[in-house]
Amino acid sequence: MITPSKQRRQIIVAIVVIAALLMILVVPFIAFDMVNPILELQLERIEQFKADGNAKWHLLTLTTWLVSFFFPFWATMSVLAGIALLVIAQPLYKGKVWARGLALFCLSFPAIGGAYMIVPWMNFVGTKHGGFPPATLIMMVGLIPYFTILLLDKGDAKQKIVDFLAFLAIGVAASYSFANGHAAFRVLYGHPQRPMFAEGIAITFFGWIGLWVAWGLLSAAIYKLGLRKESGWWLMLIGGAIATVVGFAVATVRHVTVDYWLNGLLGLACVVLALIPLFKQRLLTKYGEEEAPEEEVELQPQTE
Repeated sequence: MITPSKQRRQIIVAIVVIAALLMILVVPFIAFDMVNPILELQLERIEQFKADGNAKWHLLTLTTWLVSFFFPFWATMSVLAGIALLVIAQPLYKGKVWARGLALFCLSFPAIGGAYMIVPWMNFVGTKHGGFPPATLIMMVGLIPYFTILLLDKGDAKQKIVDFLAFLAIGVAASYSFANGHAAFRVLYGHPQRPMFAEGIAITFFGWIGLWVAWGLLSAAIYKLGLRKESGWWLMLIGGAIATVVGFAVATVRHVTVDYWLNGLLGLACVVLALIPLFKQRLLTKYGEEEAPEEEVELQPQTE
């Protein structure tokens, strides 16, 4: 691996350590403090729906349990990832390839978790009281060091553009896949006709399983591509393909939201980027700022 300069490595590690401390000491308190304000307004809306004879109160009842589970889940995973980041700070400073991939993977937890938490907050607290979503801070704790590692890494401009776009596409697709898989699960098991399948509801089972599988594969791709492993390219391709098929399938059957269409498009973006020859070469091979021209560089992807 062509490591960045000592000064760049110092900046990278300093930002990662700060992020790790925030993930341990700040993120869990923000996440847990968001739960009750959301639940109070959800319970209020449930009572309103019941009074109005609106059957949507069934969906919201399950939502309260999901919020009270997944907010602490992402907070806890962020704490554990923060501990891991502190442990690998020294090998990351030394430019160890495995530490780069693991750091990117750990930073995906507050980034994805924070992005997910924004939506319930805006749908309930934001619509009534307005204000800045606290989960945005959680998301930025992950995103800032995530892109710092990518953009301060040694490499020419073309390398950094490829890394930025590819890891951005993977991260956003993973985040969307988790959030929409969560929504599909909520609709499937919170529907008032369950355990029977109402018209157009069975597809949400496919959506729930498929999108969470896509989330897992794309998260693994972040780690493996951080190591510039060929398996990471395959995980990006497979995870993107699953997100594309599942997102478009659910969107075709259910017309109540555009989110599944967007999920399919984000998965397709991962597939398209992975299939561009330049992106594949650059994702699997490190090009330094002072290396020979591209046509003279012998590609040596790390295979497994």
